[in-house]
Amino acid sequence: MLELASALLQSPEPKAAWSLIGRQLLGPLLRGDVFTRVDVDYTRSAGRMLDIEPEPAARQTPPGSDVHRTIIAEHPLAVHYGRTGTLAPLRVSDLMPSRAWRRTVACATMREVFGTTHALGVPLRSRPFRGLSVQLADGDFSERDVAVARRLQPLLVALDRHERHLARWREVSGGPGAAGAAAGLGITPRELVVLTAMADGLTAAGIARRLNIAVRTVGKHQENLYRKLRASDRLGAVLTAQRLGILPVPRSGEGGDAGPRG
Repeated sequence: MLELASALLQSPEPKAAWSLIGRQLLGPLLRGDVFTRVDVDYTRSAGRMLDIEPEPAARQTPPGSDVHRTIIAEHPLAVHYGRTGTLAPLRVSDLMPSRAWRRTVACATMREVFGTTHALGVPLRSRPFRGLSVQLADGDFSERDVAVARRLQPLLVALDRHERHLARWREVSGGPGAAGAAAGLGITPRELVVLTAMADGLTAAGIARRLNIAVRTVGKHQENLYRKLRASDRLGAVLTAQRLGILPVPRSGEGGDAGPRG
């Protein structure tokens, strides 16, 4: 999983990574039957399916479809994460006895929609909520499975944040010309995300918090950017990237001085 995630962080299309991640979780890592990744707006009791594996489940509930309202409103994991905002990976059985769970409408809905009865939730962010689940048609997840989910969670959170910030760069960069300019200099998607954070004025520590990575890792990305952009510091790197069209030039009255902040 570590090698897969590391490779996906360098991919220009990280969104496609989640199907691969899902297959890994359904295979040797957690031996699940169904993988889902969802966005949920608890203020509106509405959610959207982002990814689902395997293929038969995706045909039943394709990506982009709404999450069933009963699952949002009554599933123990959904209720817990919506109310508390906590991010710990949990099983349904961590929140209520299995016998009581099997008598609920939410369990019946889950069985009808996914063909499963037990779930292990792994939140990626709390507000707005995004998370993934691995589900079983029968039986429950073990303590070992929960421990594996906890070890994997920081990597999954980092991939989710990378995807979001790379999408943001694409929105503001001005189109394919920016991607071509970056590729021409050998700047990787991961380095683009760090460069965007530098333009926002974040320090190395601030970038590390934004992307859920180590400060030392940020430093290595910055060193690569300075070399590729032939800059000696963060301001020079940002200004060169703006001149080359890799980053947008701030409009008058906007920020963008790239001065360090937390």
